[in-house]
Amino acid sequence: MHIERELKFRLTSRALPRLKRFAAERRSVSSVYYDTPGQRLRRAGIALRLRRDGKRWLQTLKSESTGNAGLAARAEWETAARRSALDLRAFPADEIKAATGLDLGALARRLRPVFATRFVRHSGEVALPHGGRAELCVDRGAIVSGERRERIAEAELELKSGSVRGMLRFAEKLSLPLAYESKAERGYRLARDLPRTPRTWRAPALDPSASPGAAFGSIFTAALAQAGANAQGVLDSCDPEYLHQMRVGLRRLRSALRAFGPVVQNAKPLKHGLRGLMKALGPARDWIVLVQRLAEVQADRRLIARARRRSDAETRKARSVAASEEFRLFVLRALRWMDSEPWRPGGESLERFAVGSLERLRHKLRRPVDWKSAKPRHKLRIRVKRLRYACEFFAPCFPDRAVEHYLKRLRGLQELLGELNDIAVGRKLLAGMALRHPGVFDVREARLIRALSGAWTAFEKQPPYWRALQ
Repeated sequence: MHIERELKFRLTSRALPRLKRFAAERRSVSSVYYDTPGQRLRRAGIALRLRRDGKRWLQTLKSESTGNAGLAARAEWETAARRSALDLRAFPADEIKAATGLDLGALARRLRPVFATRFVRHSGEVALPHGGRAELCVDRGAIVSGERRERIAEAELELKSGSVRGMLRFAEKLSLPLAYESKAERGYRLARDLPRTPRTWRAPALDPSASPGAAFGSIFTAALAQAGANAQGVLDSCDPEYLHQMRVGLRRLRSALRAFGPVVQNAKPLKHGLRGLMKALGPARDWIVLVQRLAEVQADRRLIARARRRSDAETRKARSVAASEEFRLFVLRALRWMDSEPWRPGGESLERFAVGSLERLRHKLRRPVDWKSAKPRHKLRIRVKRLRYACEFFAPCFPDRAVEHYLKRLRGLQELLGELNDIAVGRKLLAGMALRHPGVFDVREARLIRALSGAWTAFEKQPPYWRALQ
């Protein structure tokens, strides 16, 4: 079994001539990906392909990438193949079953072509900083499924020797944005005729007996992937949900750093970068929400038009942040920081650590709050959100029903506090333009405050589920 470590980038036309200096070898590559009619392989996180690479025929099976935040680490089995025909007997079936749980022999007769890729590849080896080598590939072509096609324009950097850190340092100099979908993921989406959608939180599988540091690594890279994958949608789509999910990913990064604070080291530069990005993206989201709220209550059309113009301007700024060198380098440097394993070794299990972390975050909710005052409510909203994210992070350590019941209360609180914050922020934004906030929002605010008081009382009566382990 080979562990493939690679970075994938979106290819820009301006970068192509520069990259071809590193990747001089040219060849045609065509692949067919196989699965069962029910897509058993896809559901197991497995990709199986038969590829013609120049004059060679190869068959490859890859497992799902672990902790994919732009840096993929996949188990890979590759063997020579007979011309245009799969030969599953050439794979180490027992080793694959032990690693993935997949019985290739049992599926062999049910495998069918699902989609194909056809592209021209330019490739070459590059030297990495501080020693080591990587293969740089530039691919241009298409993914094909029936009559549907999707363009391929990407670059890949696969580590051959040396350290991941050296590969990441080299990647910084390429000045290319990271890509977060493999060709297989894109092909399956095309085969199922599904549109691209914003990437929501994908909780990693965690072992309660694992170390807190290892769990932090999985959670942090999952949040980084959520932020990075949605950045491209911010650039390509008018759907504001991409911006929302990008910001959610960044907030989860901050919450993970806080929840795992006692074991995480050397995070100060990362926290500084996160603050800058969140501050730059916040105004766009605030104006988008205000326009939506004004439209919902059928506010004056001239008021909506003025707010929309400001929203469009802030959205353009957010797009510039998503496309910026600052964001690109933040992701790569966060990956490099993660590669250094910046957590204290040893100590208690994740399960025991989770109890202390949740208790610490829950304790911060005990401060009294004036429900009619926007600033204290906003601070409480942030503390509620941190506890909610931590409950989701540590969920594998506790009974599902207990966690979900508690989360239901937390989410309800967060929704009430969030809408109240939207009203307060909207009032401030309109006042900055010398515009009056619609009176209907004042009525809505009063109702929300009354509902919040009852929701908080119900939440406080609910015993924290993690205390059963203390």
